[in-house]
Parts: sequence; C-alpha cells; structure tokens
Amino acid sequence: MLQKYNINYQKYISYILIAYAFSFPISKAATNLFEILALLLWIFEGNWKEKFQLYTHNLLSITVLGLIGYSLLSILWHGDAQATLNYIMKYRHLLLIFVFYSSFDTRYAHLIISAFLSAMFISELFSYGIFFELIHYKDISPSDPTPFMSHMTYSTLLAFTSTLLLIEFFHTDTIKSKLLYGVFFLSVITNLFMNGGRSGQMIFIVLLFFLLLRHIQNKFKAIIIIVALLSTIFGGAYLLSPNFHTRILELKNDISMMHSDGNYTSSAGARIALNVIAFETFKEHPLLGTGIAKEMQHATLYADQLHLHLDGIEFFADAHNTFATISTQLGIGGLILSLLIIYTLFSFKLQNPYHKDMALMFALSFVIFSCTHNTLHTMNPMVFFALFGGFFNVLSRFKTKEHL
Repeated sequence: MLQKYNINYQKYISYILIAYAFSFPISKAATNLFEILALLLWIFEGNWKEKFQLYTHNLLSITVLGLIGYSLLSILWHGDAQATLNYIMKYRHLLLIFVFYSSFDTRYAHLIISAFLSAMFISELFSYGIFFELIHYKDISPSDPTPFMSHMTYSTLLAFTSTLLLIEFFHTDTIKSKLLYGVFFLSVITNLFMNGGRSGQMIFIVLLFFLLLRHIQNKFKAIIIIVALLSTIFGGAYLLSPNFHTRILELKNDISMMHSDGNYTSSAGARIALNVIAFETFKEHPLLGTGIAKEMQHATLYADQLHLHLDGIEFFADAHNTFATISTQLGIGGLILSLLIIYTLFSFKLQNPYHKDMALMFALSFVIFSCTHNTLHTMNPMVFFALFGGFFNVLSRFKTKEHL
C-alpha cells in the first residue's frame, strides 16, 4: 500500500514562481521549465472545488477564462479549427495567473520583486558588455544591445524596472538603500536610451509622470519637476546616445512621410495604418469578428480604399495592437473582453501604498505596450502579463497591509 505523503504544495509552488520571476528576463528555456513545473504542482495540489470558487469570484480569472473560452467558441461560426487552436495554444502562458491566485504564499511576495530586479540587473550587465564590446553574445549588435528578447519588450521591462526602483527608493528609509536604488535607477534609464526600443521610452515618460505626481503633494511643483527631469533625461540621451538620436530622427522622418506623402511603410506609419485598418475591419464585422488568425486577410483591400501606401501589408499578421486585434477577431465580444482586460489591471484592491504604486506602473506599462504590439500572442509579453498580473491579483485577494 502506497504511503500518502503530506506535501506542502503551496511552498514549492511559491519557490518555483520566484524562480519563474528570476528566469523571465534572462532565459526563455528556464521560464518555460518553471512554468511547466508550477502548472504540474498546481494540478497535483488538487483542491479544485475551492479553486473554482476562488476563480469565479475573481475578475482577472474570469476575463482570462472568457478570452480563451470565447476564442474557442468562435470556431463554431468561423470554422478553421486548426488555425484557431494553434493560436489559442499560446494562451497557455496565461495559466500562471490561476496558479498565483490559488497557490502562491504572499509571505514570499518580496522575493518575486527581488528575483525580477536581480535578473534585470544580470540582463543589464550583458547589455552593457555587448554595448562596450566586452562580450559577444550570439549575433547581437552593440548598436542595439538587447541580449535576451526583442528590444521592444526589453525597453518596456526597463521602463517598468526604473519605476520599481523609484518606488523602492521612495519607500526605503536607509541612506545606503536609497543610494543603491538610485544608482541602479540611473543605470537602467541609461540602458533604456542606449537601446532601440521607442515603446519603452514612451512608456517611461508616462510612468515617471504618474509616479512623481502621486508622490509630490504640490501638483504644480510636481509638474515643473517632471518637465525639468524629463527634459534633462531626453536632452542628455539625444546628445549622448547615438542610437536614441538616430531613432528620434527616424521618427521625425516617419511622421514626415505620413503627413506629406501618405506613405505608411515606416515602422511608426505601419502601426498607425494597421490600427486604422483594424478599426475599418471591426466596423465591417462588428458582431462576430473576422475569426482568429483572419483579421488581416483583407488588409490590402482596406489600405487601398483608405489610400494608405503600405507595401508589404501581407507580411503583417495582426494590428500590432492587442485590443484592436482581439476586437477584430471576435467582434463585440472581443471588444468587451479588451475593455475588461484594461479595467482589471487598474482595479486591483491593494491597501499597501507600496504595492499600489507598483500595480499602477505595471498596468500602465502593459496597456501602453499593448497599444503597439500584440502582447497576448508572443511569449515574453504574455509572461510579463501573467507574472505581474498574477502577482498583484493574489496580493489583491488577501488585501495585505504590510510591506512584504
């Protein structure tokens, strides 16, 4: 007769989720491994009746289930089960949200943040090493030293990390800790502006604006400080960072091409055009949408009708906007789900100001990032959503007041 061991699943799941937070910025393989281990332990843990009760009373869990479930149902009226299932399979990364909510021990919450920041520090060392040509990693160029993921995702993580460090700075009392977080913050924003991700740089502006506005009581004084600080940072980056200087000139050229020639073949132009096309597609298919993986099938036709010069539109698989893509795929149901995703990220009920600040920075980061990228169809952005969405969601469940 087999002996039944009394395994503390919650403790081991918590340890694995900490490892998951650490692996995310530096290794896809390790992130996948810890994701699988966490899911297996979550399954073996059982307690499904209690878990389902938890999930059915949690808006983020309901929204994620609704997105997956409604996407599956769309097969009934759009067909093409294989393409739809292949697309939906990528949503597996979102299952970690459920693992966090039912099975993470919030006593380890501070280790999630510490693990993520530690890994970001390691990724920065690689980035600086590549930039100064001290190390050679794969085929990554010193002109865009993004070691472990796309520069768009990495720049978003850098922007988010910079505000985490500022929050730690504001909430710590010791001079030594403030100095440590201050130096780390400076290294992160330097890295942000020497890389090529304009999305992260735009996100940084918004995050810094809202964070300082929350922490400076005199709002007029806050605005002056924010404008002066951003002017200094961006002015210095424009003068000192060749990559940032080049990207700004490219953006000016992109705007000029759109305005004077109606040419939307540039990076910025294509994103604007694809969003316009998505809106037109949604208007044509408001009730049921186009079906998953079919949202851009008539993109060339819409581009011609709208007189958008956008050569090579067939190479774009989606609208480069998560919410536009979901709404186009699933119609009004997708629009409602998109709005719910946005709402849930800003609705975490956290009583600790430390966690409130962090949750707001995450929500702003992910929503802005999602307006320039299909974040729920590529691994690293989905892990970003699952990791921090799941983390703040479980903190909201317990409404803990202490600084974990």
